[in-house]
Amino acid sequence: MKTYVVLALCLVLTGCVANEDQLHSELQEQLPYRAIGYASMRIQPGATSAQKQLMAIRAAKAAAMRELAEKIYGADISGQTSLAGGGVYSDQLRSSVDGLVRGARVVSLTPIRSDVYEAVLEVEAWEVAAMRARWPNQNHR
Repeated sequence: MKTYVVLALCLVLTGCVANEDQLHSELQEQLPYRAIGYASMRIQPGATSAQKQLMAIRAAKAAAMRELAEKIYGADISGQTSLAGGGVYSDQLRSSVDGLVRGARVVSLTPIRSDVYEAVLEVEAWEVAAMRARWPNQNHR
């Protein structure tokens, strides 16, 4: 009797590993999540041109990271419209993003004008699935 229980348990555990490996290989075949961020040197703080350039590079990467977080977890959008005298008095729209992004890598970092940098980041689909599985509370929207 014990032999049958051990055999059944081995088959169940082997099936779980095979399903996990199959899921991992299917996710690897999907295209990666890709995001682009831009930043201007002109508006960056810094005493020298080199400092402004480095700050623009960091800002472009941060903008791309924010876009990745939006793609992975979504964005929280809220709006408010005020009316006065039968017409729109004020119209506000707010957006926020909250999420943890791991495994993102820089695909390219390019100056596209004399003072604008473009950063392209991507993260593999299987890494996104792992992030969502590890931190399910991030999907609170």
